[in-house]
Amino acid sequence: MFENVSFIKSAADAPASFTNRNFAPQFRKRFTLKSFQNAKLFVCGLGYGYYYLNGKSVSDDLFTAPVSNYQHTLWYNVYDVTQLLNRGENVIAAWCGNGWYNEDFKTSWDFDRAEWRDVPKVIIQLEVDGEPVLSTDATWKCSVKNAVWFNALRSGEYFDARIYDDNWNTLEYDDSGWETAVIDTNQPRGAFRQCLCEPIREIELLSVKNVQKTGDKKYVFDFGQNISGYVRLKAAGVSGQLLTIRYAEQLKDDGSRELNDMPKHYPESEFQTDRFICSGTPVRWSPKFTYHGFRFIEVSGLNCPDDITIQAVFVHQSVGRRTTFECSDPFLNQLFHAGIYATWSNMFYLISDCPTREKLGWANDAQASAEQILTNFHAENLLEKWLQDIYDAMRPNGALPGYIPTAGKGYSWGNGPVSDGVLFEIPYRIYLHTANAEPLKKSIPYFTRYLEYLNSMSDQDGFPRFGLDDWARPHKYNEETDVPVEFINALLTYHFYQILIVSKQLSGELSDDAERQCERLKNKIIQRYICADGRCKINKQTAVAMMIYYDVYVDLLPLKKQLKRLVEEHDFHHDCGMVGLRRLYLALNKCGLEEYAYKIVTAAGYPSYRAWFEQEATTLWEYWNCEDHIDSKNHQMYSDVLSWMLKTIMGISQKEGSVGMKIVCVNPYYFEQLDYAMCTYDTASGKLSVSWQKSGKDVNVSIAVPDGMTVLFHDEVLTSGNYQFRDIVKESCK
Repeated sequence: MFENVSFIKSAADAPASFTNRNFAPQFRKRFTLKSFQNAKLFVCGLGYGYYYLNGKSVSDDLFTAPVSNYQHTLWYNVYDVTQLLNRGENVIAAWCGNGWYNEDFKTSWDFDRAEWRDVPKVIIQLEVDGEPVLSTDATWKCSVKNAVWFNALRSGEYFDARIYDDNWNTLEYDDSGWETAVIDTNQPRGAFRQCLCEPIREIELLSVKNVQKTGDKKYVFDFGQNISGYVRLKAAGVSGQLLTIRYAEQLKDDGSRELNDMPKHYPESEFQTDRFICSGTPVRWSPKFTYHGFRFIEVSGLNCPDDITIQAVFVHQSVGRRTTFECSDPFLNQLFHAGIYATWSNMFYLISDCPTREKLGWANDAQASAEQILTNFHAENLLEKWLQDIYDAMRPNGALPGYIPTAGKGYSWGNGPVSDGVLFEIPYRIYLHTANAEPLKKSIPYFTRYLEYLNSMSDQDGFPRFGLDDWARPHKYNEETDVPVEFINALLTYHFYQILIVSKQLSGELSDDAERQCERLKNKIIQRYICADGRCKINKQTAVAMMIYYDVYVDLLPLKKQLKRLVEEHDFHHDCGMVGLRRLYLALNKCGLEEYAYKIVTAAGYPSYRAWFEQEATTLWEYWNCEDHIDSKNHQMYSDVLSWMLKTIMGISQKEGSVGMKIVCVNPYYFEQLDYAMCTYDTASGKLSVSWQKSGKDVNVSIAVPDGMTVLFHDEVLTSGNYQFRDIVKESCK
């Protein structure tokens, strides 16, 4: 694709005249077609591009080309444009912005120093009936004099409605005043790859729930839900009237924005700020080249809130949900909702940490949530796309950065097995959930290279001694963990070898060496960390939970007693960060301590999910301390609790040895505090429905099994059909 075709860009890149790297160039080209049966458009706009034929948008996709390390991969999109073309005269147009490709301002992550960085550019090829008929070249027209006079992904977009011409992409438009585009002489080196994952789209519109005046011509609008996206407004105003729109997740007591220490990462630019200059006639507008994280917006320069109509637009990857969940406890329903919205808010051609401060693909967050994401969302295509970005980020020696893609930072902090394990988790979870083994097979050389790198970073027993530890613990979110990093890394490395073994077996390769390494590491872990009486020498929730979760030691009883006591000592609250919490609930389940897990999940006070909601959270937060105001309020790294709810309250788990949810065990736990629970689960083997309702000491259970799935319920083997059972509440549940 794009053979002998070049990127084009604006001549304003010339050093003598180039003073503003934050413009958004528009491109046009007239052409003629005699006849055609079908047509496809191949496009790659850097950083972001929007495409039009004869004045009509080619698609509803947002923020393409998908983010990548542009020196390794250039993601392109393909659209069927047959219905948009005319026999005779046509015009094709593109509008490009900076995106990730041209970050002009200094931030904490150095994308302004990226090797690939350059002004916006675009490459386009139109195929008609299988033959290329048009592509970008030096005959295209270009203009930077348009309504978008500033755009920066991490800052905002400024739009001047006075000079916006809605006809700029039509045949009738007079482009005689436009300059000629130039062939790009600084072509990015990346290989072209077609993006096959679901696009980013506008998914949901939210109405204003409350309006508060906070100053002269200043109003705060509350949309009631923290989301990723932007506003859609319609305003006329007075020509030249400036509306400044500032986004926020929280408000201070005086009604002003609570920015939670985020602007320190943006020393040279404004944080989450859009600007709109009115034209005097009604204009409808949303940003094209930026998105924000917010529940609230502050609009200044507004005479009266009735002078504009405004909505919040929830924007994210258009991946559908696999699951629904409801029970008799409103808190658990709220928790599930918050986890879903936090996850959606961080799907932007990668799995990000937050849509506000960073927008980065922090790998530690995604490793902690990969199973939840594939359980609750049709996210396998998105994750496969990001997996390629992970391959691209690996250095020749096997090192990975803490966030992906990166402009070069992250290899000396924020990485290590806690983060780098996303390389293993993504293809492994895709395999378990969908039965697609190809990502695992494709990853084998990267697994091998990475494990060789870990070996070079390990002590004499093979325990890596670098990287993130049990991040974001209560009380000590940024302090050194009580659980040694080499302990955490050793158990994760043991798990990585297990995944490598599975991958090699699926590929028909010998796995003897990996099996020896895995067994050796397991024995070293036992020697170093298991006491003579079978307890874990590290008397912390994270350490004991990991020992149990990964089945390192055969005698479960002493570890069960130890973990039980640790939970009791903390008054049924967790005392672990993202590594420990990811394993704690299921480790308790393995020990038959589901009630303990339930008490932690539903606990009040600090630290707890409930404390977040008492502070009006509508998504999951980054840290447990609600008072420090240093964190994001839309993080998905603690979202694995959603998986626990489905596995425990609904009792849904895949039988060991099964993949693609072909054989599913249904064994609900009827907690005393709940009267009913219900869920649907759209698995790779069809849609499973489970519900239960208490009736005295009995429980009425309904299970709907799809074609292609076998369900094991107690002693029953269920195939396709609808089933009703009367179960009993176990004594341990009372």
